[in-house]
Amino acid sequence: MKNCVIWTRVSTKHQEDNGASLSDQKTKCELYARQNGFVIKGYFGGKHESAKTPGPMLKEMYESIKKNKKITHLLVPAIDRFSRNVAQGAMIVSKLKQLNVIIVDVSSGVDSSTNEGRMMIHIKLGLAEWDNGNRTDKFVSGRKHCLESGVYCGAAKPLGYDKHGKSLGTYFTVNDKGHLIRKAFKWKLQGYANCEILKKLSDYGLTMRKQKLHHILTNPFYAGKIRHKMLQGRLVDGNQPKLVSYEDFLRVQDILGGRTGVYKHKKETPRFPLKRHILCSKDKTPFTAYTVKKKNIDYYKCNQSGCKTNVSAKKLHERYECLLRFFNVAECLKPLLRDIISKMIISNDDEARSMETLLKKQKSEYIGKLKKCKVRFGMGEIDEEIYEMTNKDLQEKLDNIERGLAECRKNLSNLDGEVDDILAMCCKLDSLWRDGSLETCQKLQNLLFPNGILWDKEKDNYRTFDENEALSIIARLSVNYKNKKEENSFEFSSFVSSCA
Repeated sequence: MKNCVIWTRVSTKHQEDNGASLSDQKTKCELYARQNGFVIKGYFGGKHESAKTPGPMLKEMYESIKKNKKITHLLVPAIDRFSRNVAQGAMIVSKLKQLNVIIVDVSSGVDSSTNEGRMMIHIKLGLAEWDNGNRTDKFVSGRKHCLESGVYCGAAKPLGYDKHGKSLGTYFTVNDKGHLIRKAFKWKLQGYANCEILKKLSDYGLTMRKQKLHHILTNPFYAGKIRHKMLQGRLVDGNQPKLVSYEDFLRVQDILGGRTGVYKHKKETPRFPLKRHILCSKDKTPFTAYTVKKKNIDYYKCNQSGCKTNVSAKKLHERYECLLRFFNVAECLKPLLRDIISKMIISNDDEARSMETLLKKQKSEYIGKLKKCKVRFGMGEIDEEIYEMTNKDLQEKLDNIERGLAECRKNLSNLDGEVDDILAMCCKLDSLWRDGSLETCQKLQNLLFPNGILWDKEKDNYRTFDENEALSIIARLSVNYKNKKEENSFEFSSFVSSCA
């Protein structure tokens, strides 16, 4: 009697769905066994497992053969079901030969009992490896062509997008989560800490870990770019809709900890609000801060090698306050500014109403989930413990959504109060910065000078660049009005003197 075991395998479910089914392999082996007088003693494999490296299924078969010394043959539908690599396949053939087991390829009848048979098996393994290499080359070439054409066709789609089409026909649309991610970038530009952004996203129904948020904020995909190892470090313009402009994306990278986009956890103290906001005018290196403990005096300094810029914190803070006074709004411009702010807020109402609609939709979904949970509990489909846990989780998310809706309604209904708050802030920027918390100071700094401010050691003063355009215009109007008023006053005084 010839005792045998049968081995079947497919690498992926995709292979099974496209004709390489496990049941078909099993049927062919069983037919061969009946026709050739084999007694089947067991089945192995029968699952999705890669042929690149020996997996647990092969080890399981080895152990079973070692225990049953009567097994003499191993039937496989085709030799590449074991391996598609010559060295890997040769090792398996050698291992089975040590166990006195003959491999039979039922598709051709070739077996490993003779030198000729083993040679044919090795040839088949070589052809399978060659075929694998060809497929890989074609796949890599096709994927690289798609990426270079601006089409991201990876299996995983970035959070916030829905993926449609295949290969070069792939395109993306922004979903509800994408609109929230757009707000996350905006909040980061406004100076919010990551923990605050996570809390605000959670209030809107989008919960994620801090690592996921950092990955999103540093992923250029959301700025319309594609980054992939096949592109060898190059960024290409993608066809996906942008959630943030590339310029703002780069500003976010600066905020996160440098132009590389690598996040650096640094301890912040209220004594040094300008740390990393002030840049050395010579080399654009952000200033760090330290304290001379013996004298208890604070300093800012440039850490660039060879640069000896070192300034007391007291001086830099006083000069910064003086600079902010330049941006304070003159009394005469308040009516004009009030009108501008009102129009800006009204134009932003569309976004608030869109967010309100999104939250209402989410609220409806969670109410539906709560009802289904109660029905399933009532019908006995889930036990009380699972019901309590699920109900609590859904209710917490629903409460967060309710808070978000309340905030939206407050923003939409409190136009006059919001205008007054913004106007008051614009009229006293220096005192707001001087008396504010670290968070307030940094938000104000990022608003006025999003890319930082330069300290000129030679001039012993600040140099601005990339100012907030709106506030810069208001400041120039205030200065022009003040100069005009002084000029008119001087002309009137000269006229009175001449008359006397």
